[in-house]
Amino acid sequence: MTTNPLRWQLADLSIESRWSGAALGERWAATVAACPPTSAPANLTVALELAAAVPPAPAAPPDFTQGDLLAYYLDPASGEVVAHFPRYGQVRLDLSAGYSEGQLTEAALATYGVFEDLLAISLSPHLRRRGLFLLHAFAACPAPGWPAVLIAGDIGAGKTTTGLGLLHAGWKLLSNDSPILQADAAGVRVRRYPGLLSAYPDTLERYSELRALNTAPATRQKVLFAAEAVYRDVWAEQAPAGALVFPQIEARDAHALERLAPPEALRLILPHAIEQWDKPLIAGHLALLNKLIQAVPAYRLRLAPDTDSLPSVLAGALNR
Repeated sequence: MTTNPLRWQLADLSIESRWSGAALGERWAATVAACPPTSAPANLTVALELAAAVPPAPAAPPDFTQGDLLAYYLDPASGEVVAHFPRYGQVRLDLSAGYSEGQLTEAALATYGVFEDLLAISLSPHLRRRGLFLLHAFAACPAPGWPAVLIAGDIGAGKTTTGLGLLHAGWKLLSNDSPILQADAAGVRVRRYPGLLSAYPDTLERYSELRALNTAPATRQKVLFAAEAVYRDVWAEQAPAGALVFPQIEARDAHALERLAPPEALRLILPHAIEQWDKPLIAGHLALLNKLIQAVPAYRLRLAPDTDSLPSVLAGALNR
């Protein structure tokens, strides 16, 4: 592992990153570049190293699986959890010590989304035990002091296109993929979570400031880039939750917001939030999500092709 670890601030915590291999160190640095550095003692540590092959899975049957992509192995006696990616690597979490260590292959860095998933898996169980819960969503606010819009959806629903439309209009970014939710006296607060932005070539072509990034327009591979490299002063540290939006691309002339009842909003948000293997924390996570949908309006956003009007539509969602 590197002898010069990177220490950075996440919410109110000090996170220490350790790694082996220049490529992994460069990815770490790019991913957390917008987070303030800190010299405070580390609350959590994530140590990752490149390996020639994926380590073998534990001998016991997995306690939870997500198809053939990911398996979890729990050891109640030690409090350790092993998250095993058969194609890309393995992470071992010591929940009592606040420590995660993993081995990943070069394919994990080369395949879109895998490094980000490994990072979230390495951090999220530790964060939950500190009252900080990740949501798979894009989060942004119109300006400092404004409430945030949370945009959640499956792949292909229009989440990235909608989020980039907000940044194009000058909105502030809280997270591209995994904002932190934290309960407070007023409701639910959205905290910044780091990461690179990504978009398909056709999405990059929609925005003038992103077209130069589209160096391979004939491909269908997402392009990774740092938000702060394109948009000035783009990051916000935190904001109160203001609206929850589920986009859906449709053949229509204008965008439309359709108000959702809280039970429907909860049904839609659960697949983007709850990690079913972590049973001791499910009740607390559900309580937070219920507080969110009771505190803020939720909408189905029926998307039309025009992206220029998206900021005004979503600003209107914050005011309803």
